[in-house]
Amino acid sequence: MKKKITVVLILGVLSAFLLSMLNKWEPKQTAYASDSGIQTESAAYIIFFPIMFNAPPPPHEPPYDMARFMIGNGRLYEVWHSVNNSQARFQTQTEGVRFFHTKGNEVSAEWEELWATNDTIYRGTDTSPGNGQFYTLRDHPNQVGSAWSPRFWNVGDIYERNPLVTFYWKSNCDIVVQGYQRTWLRLEAYYHSYTFESGITLYNVVELAWLLNPNAEPTEVYLYAEHYGLVGWRSTDHGYSYISEIHAPGERPDNTPEEIACLQATLQESPVGLNSIIGPLPPPYRAK
Repeated sequence: MKKKITVVLILGVLSAFLLSMLNKWEPKQTAYASDSGIQTESAAYIIFFPIMFNAPPPPHEPPYDMARFMIGNGRLYEVWHSVNNSQARFQTQTEGVRFFHTKGNEVSAEWEELWATNDTIYRGTDTSPGNGQFYTLRDHPNQVGSAWSPRFWNVGDIYERNPLVTFYWKSNCDIVVQGYQRTWLRLEAYYHSYTFESGITLYNVVELAWLLNPNAEPTEVYLYAEHYGLVGWRSTDHGYSYISEIHAPGERPDNTPEEIACLQATLQESPVGLNSIIGPLPPPYRAK
């Protein structure tokens, strides 16, 4: 006697319901005539296999590649900020080897400039400190860019930095203030899943702590999520922010990075004059 098995794939939650119905169903024998007499054939058995959509991605293994968390794929999302109870639209945009965390909208968006090498994450210019200013980081006075973190990192590891930080006015690129800023960055945690106060859950998230000394409590904390980039932060004196809405592809236009007309001139010349003596960056100024 042949047994016929029909395999049916049932989508979504219907599979669970139909599977419970199957448990109550008793197959009937079907009789038919043939030249050799009466034979029977077993009824078809239906097997339901549930299909999982939006299943969590697999977790990452240490050491963690910071580029996978910091370089978003261009999706648009809103980030809410506690200080003024407002939202800004975020999007990672790439230009050659550099990537930019843009924050604003399709009219104008401030941005943070970063890039990755085989072993290091670098920062360049950040147009988002407020007060009509921007700043640029330099490890060497005549070269834009500062090593910000290792590219591959283990939880608990700490990274020391001491870049030259130069603040400029956006209006004319005159120097506001500059100085060296010695800080430490620590990979505080890795989360396979992280749920924000908005109720949004993202997968594969890292938490970085910005420290004024290696044993201090964090002054600032940053959260980066795979496929997104920067999705939240908090500080001891500037409130906190978190991802609050995710836009579907095509639902909103891309962010338009703000342009600073005199920016290129600041990148092509050293801000340090001959025989200049540069001290620490004075408070309350600080840079990531």
